[in-house]
Amino acid sequence: MPIATELPVVEQTSLPVIAQVSRVVTRIVDRITGDRSDYPLMVAAACVEALKCHGIQSRVMYGQAAWTEVMEDHSVVWSGCWGENIYFWVATQFGEVVDLNASVASRKQAHSRPYTKSLYSPPMLWSAEVPAFYRYCPEGVAELELTDEKDQRRFELVLAEVRDEVKRSKADEELEFPNEPILCPGRKLLDDSRQTFQYFDRALCVHGIPQAPL
Repeated sequence: MPIATELPVVEQTSLPVIAQVSRVVTRIVDRITGDRSDYPLMVAAACVEALKCHGIQSRVMYGQAAWTEVMEDHSVVWSGCWGENIYFWVATQFGEVVDLNASVASRKQAHSRPYTKSLYSPPMLWSAEVPAFYRYCPEGVAELELTDEKDQRRFELVLAEVRDEVKRSKADEELEFPNEPILCPGRKLLDDSRQTFQYFDRALCVHGIPQAPL
Protein backbone atom coordinates (compact mmCIF):
# COMPACT_ATOMS: atom_id res chain seq x y z
CA MET A 1 0.00 0.00 0.00
CA PRO A 2 1.54 3.36 -0.99
CA ILE A 3 2.44 5.71 1.81
CA ALA A 4 0.76 9.11 1.61
CA THR A 5 3.22 11.99 1.61
CA GLU A 6 2.50 15.66 1.98
CA LEU A 7 3.21 17.82 -1.04
CA PRO A 8 5.60 20.71 -0.41
CA VAL A 9 3.92 24.06 0.15
CA VAL A 10 4.87 26.50 -2.58
CA GLU A 11 5.25 29.95 -1.07
CA GLN A 12 4.15 32.94 -3.05
CA THR A 13 2.91 36.46 -2.52
CA SER A 14 -0.76 36.42 -1.52
CA LEU A 15 -3.36 37.95 -3.82
CA PRO A 16 -4.42 40.58 -1.26
CA VAL A 17 -0.82 41.81 -1.02
CA ILE A 18 -0.41 41.77 -4.81
CA ALA A 19 -3.62 43.74 -5.23
CA GLN A 20 -2.68 46.35 -2.66
CA VAL A 21 0.96 46.81 -3.71
CA SER A 22 0.25 46.94 -7.44
CA ARG A 23 -2.61 49.39 -6.90
CA VAL A 24 -0.76 51.68 -4.51
CA VAL A 25 2.54 51.76 -6.40
CA THR A 26 1.10 52.35 -9.86
CA ARG A 27 -1.38 54.96 -8.68
CA ILE A 28 1.19 56.96 -6.73
CA VAL A 29 3.98 56.85 -9.32
CA ASP A 30 1.57 57.72 -12.14
CA ARG A 31 0.28 60.70 -10.19
CA ILE A 32 3.66 62.06 -9.07
CA THR A 33 5.54 61.52 -12.35
CA GLY A 34 2.64 62.01 -14.75
CA ASP A 35 3.39 58.70 -16.51
CA ARG A 36 5.16 55.78 -14.87
CA SER A 37 6.09 54.22 -18.22
CA ASP A 38 9.20 56.44 -18.23
CA TYR A 39 10.21 55.43 -14.68
CA PRO A 40 10.62 51.63 -14.42
CA LEU A 41 13.38 51.97 -11.81
CA MET A 42 11.25 54.18 -9.58
CA VAL A 43 8.31 51.79 -9.92
CA ALA A 44 10.48 48.79 -9.04
CA ALA A 45 12.04 50.55 -6.04
CA ALA A 46 8.61 51.61 -4.79
CA CYS A 47 7.40 48.02 -5.12
CA VAL A 48 10.36 46.80 -3.01
CA GLU A 49 9.50 49.42 -0.38
CA ALA A 50 5.84 48.36 -0.30
CA LEU A 51 6.72 44.67 0.02
CA LYS A 52 9.09 45.50 2.87
CA CYS A 53 6.07 46.79 4.80
CA HIS A 54 4.61 43.27 4.54
CA GLY A 55 7.85 41.60 5.61
CA ILE A 56 8.52 40.27 2.11
CA GLN A 57 12.08 40.52 0.83
CA SER A 58 12.65 41.62 -2.74
CA ARG A 59 15.29 43.26 -4.91
CA VAL A 60 15.37 45.56 -7.91
CA MET A 61 16.98 43.74 -10.82
CA TYR A 62 18.47 45.25 -13.94
CA GLY A 63 19.27 43.77 -17.31
CA GLN A 64 17.83 43.25 -20.74
CA ALA A 65 14.11 42.67 -21.12
CA ALA A 66 11.64 42.26 -23.95
CA TRP A 67 7.91 41.76 -24.35
CA THR A 68 5.52 41.45 -27.27
CA GLU A 69 3.21 44.27 -28.30
CA VAL A 70 0.30 44.34 -30.73
CA MET A 71 0.52 47.11 -33.33
CA GLU A 72 -2.23 49.09 -35.06
CA ASP A 73 -2.26 46.62 -37.96
CA HIS A 74 -2.58 43.83 -35.34
CA SER A 75 0.87 42.48 -36.12
CA VAL A 76 2.90 41.23 -33.15
CA VAL A 77 6.38 42.65 -32.53
CA TRP A 78 8.97 42.53 -29.77
CA SER A 79 9.66 45.68 -27.81
CA GLY A 80 11.73 46.42 -24.72
CA CYS A 81 15.29 47.19 -23.70
CA TRP A 82 18.27 45.27 -25.02
CA GLY A 83 21.66 45.97 -26.54
CA GLU A 84 22.87 49.20 -24.94
CA ASN A 85 19.57 49.71 -23.08
CA ILE A 86 18.66 48.25 -19.70
CA TYR A 87 15.38 47.69 -17.89
CA PHE A 88 14.36 47.28 -14.25
CA TRP A 89 12.02 44.87 -12.51
CA VAL A 90 11.62 43.18 -9.09
CA ALA A 91 12.54 39.69 -7.89
CA THR A 92 10.80 38.54 -4.70
CA GLN A 93 12.01 36.03 -2.10
CA PHE A 94 9.55 33.54 -3.64
CA GLY A 95 11.29 33.62 -7.02
CA GLU A 96 8.59 35.78 -8.57
CA VAL A 97 9.23 38.28 -11.34
CA VAL A 98 7.33 41.51 -10.74
CA ASP A 99 6.95 44.01 -13.57
CA LEU A 100 4.31 46.68 -12.99
CA ASN A 101 5.26 48.65 -16.12
CA ALA A 102 4.73 46.07 -18.86
CA SER A 103 1.04 46.94 -19.18
CA VAL A 104 1.78 50.60 -19.99
CA ALA A 105 4.75 50.02 -22.31
CA SER A 106 2.59 50.92 -25.30
CA ARG A 107 2.41 54.51 -24.02
CA LYS A 108 6.00 55.00 -25.17
CA GLN A 109 6.91 55.43 -28.82
CA ALA A 110 9.64 52.98 -29.79
CA HIS A 111 12.66 54.63 -31.43
CA SER A 112 12.96 51.69 -33.81
CA ARG A 113 9.33 52.19 -34.98
CA PRO A 114 8.77 55.98 -35.03
CA TYR A 115 5.86 55.81 -37.51
CA THR A 116 3.86 52.99 -35.96
CA LYS A 117 1.83 52.85 -32.78
CA SER A 118 1.31 50.03 -30.34
CA LEU A 119 -2.26 49.15 -29.42
CA TYR A 120 -1.79 46.55 -26.69
CA SER A 121 0.97 45.63 -24.27
CA PRO A 122 1.22 42.47 -22.18
CA PRO A 123 -0.26 42.46 -18.67
CA MET A 124 1.57 43.45 -15.53
CA LEU A 125 3.51 40.43 -14.32
CA TRP A 126 3.69 39.03 -10.78
CA SER A 127 4.60 35.37 -11.09
CA ALA A 128 7.41 32.84 -10.88
CA GLU A 129 6.13 31.43 -14.17
CA VAL A 130 7.02 33.81 -16.99
CA PRO A 131 5.00 33.28 -20.21
CA ALA A 132 6.68 33.20 -23.61
CA PHE A 133 5.64 36.75 -24.48
CA TYR A 134 8.11 38.14 -21.89
CA ARG A 135 11.89 37.81 -21.73
CA TYR A 136 14.02 38.87 -18.73
CA CYS A 137 17.80 38.50 -18.68
CA PRO A 138 19.05 39.75 -15.28
CA GLU A 139 22.55 41.17 -15.08
CA GLY A 140 22.58 42.18 -11.42
CA VAL A 141 20.92 43.97 -8.52
CA ALA A 142 20.23 47.64 -9.21
CA GLU A 143 21.12 50.49 -6.89
CA LEU A 144 19.32 53.80 -7.21
CA GLU A 145 21.70 56.75 -7.47
CA LEU A 146 19.92 60.01 -8.20
CA THR A 147 22.05 63.10 -8.76
CA ASP A 148 19.30 65.52 -9.76
CA GLU A 149 17.66 67.19 -6.75
CA LYS A 150 14.24 67.22 -8.40
CA ASP A 151 14.46 63.47 -9.03
CA GLN A 152 15.63 62.90 -5.44
CA ARG A 153 12.69 64.83 -3.99
CA ARG A 154 10.25 63.06 -6.27
CA PHE A 155 11.63 59.64 -5.37
CA GLU A 156 11.55 60.40 -1.63
CA LEU A 157 7.95 61.57 -1.99
CA VAL A 158 7.00 58.36 -3.83
CA LEU A 159 8.54 56.14 -1.14
CA ALA A 160 6.96 58.13 1.70
CA GLU A 161 3.49 58.00 0.16
CA VAL A 162 3.82 54.29 -0.67
CA ARG A 163 4.83 53.48 2.92
CA ASP A 164 1.99 55.55 4.37
CA GLU A 165 -0.65 54.13 2.03
CA VAL A 166 0.41 50.50 2.49
CA LYS A 167 0.44 50.83 6.28
CA ARG A 168 -2.83 52.77 6.35
CA SER A 169 -4.85 50.42 4.12
CA LYS A 170 -5.39 46.76 4.80
CA ALA A 171 -4.28 44.10 2.35
CA ASP A 172 -6.95 41.65 3.52
CA GLU A 173 -9.88 43.83 2.50
CA GLU A 174 -11.84 43.28 -0.72
CA LEU A 175 -9.37 42.73 -3.56
CA GLU A 176 -8.91 45.93 -5.53
CA PHE A 177 -6.43 45.71 -8.38
CA PRO A 178 -5.42 48.51 -10.77
CA ASN A 179 -7.64 48.72 -13.83
CA GLU A 180 -4.94 47.11 -15.95
CA PRO A 181 -4.41 43.46 -16.90
CA ILE A 182 -2.21 41.57 -14.45
CA LEU A 183 -0.86 38.02 -14.44
CA CYS A 184 -0.66 36.62 -10.90
CA PRO A 185 0.80 33.40 -9.40
CA GLY A 186 -0.79 30.18 -10.57
CA ARG A 187 -1.38 31.69 -14.04
CA LYS A 188 -4.30 33.67 -12.65
CA LEU A 189 -5.04 36.40 -15.18
CA LEU A 190 -7.14 39.44 -14.32
CA ASP A 191 -8.19 41.59 -17.28
CA ASP A 192 -9.11 45.26 -17.18
CA SER A 193 -12.51 46.79 -17.89
CA ARG A 194 -11.60 47.26 -21.58
CA GLN A 195 -10.65 43.59 -21.99
CA THR A 196 -7.19 44.61 -23.12
CA PHE A 197 -5.65 41.20 -22.51
CA GLN A 198 -8.40 39.49 -24.50
CA TYR A 199 -7.47 41.54 -27.58
CA PHE A 200 -3.75 41.10 -26.91
CA ASP A 201 -4.11 37.33 -26.58
CA ARG A 202 -6.31 37.09 -29.68
CA ALA A 203 -3.63 38.79 -31.80
CA LEU A 204 -0.99 36.39 -30.45
CA CYS A 205 -3.19 33.40 -31.26
CA VAL A 206 -3.73 34.62 -34.84
CA HIS A 207 -0.22 35.84 -35.69
CA GLY A 208 1.91 33.84 -33.25
CA ILE A 209 4.91 35.08 -31.29
CA PRO A 210 7.89 36.08 -33.47
CA GLN A 211 11.41 35.00 -32.65
CA ALA A 212 12.59 36.78 -29.53
CA PRO A 213 15.55 39.17 -29.67
CA LEU A 214 16.92 37.78 -26.38
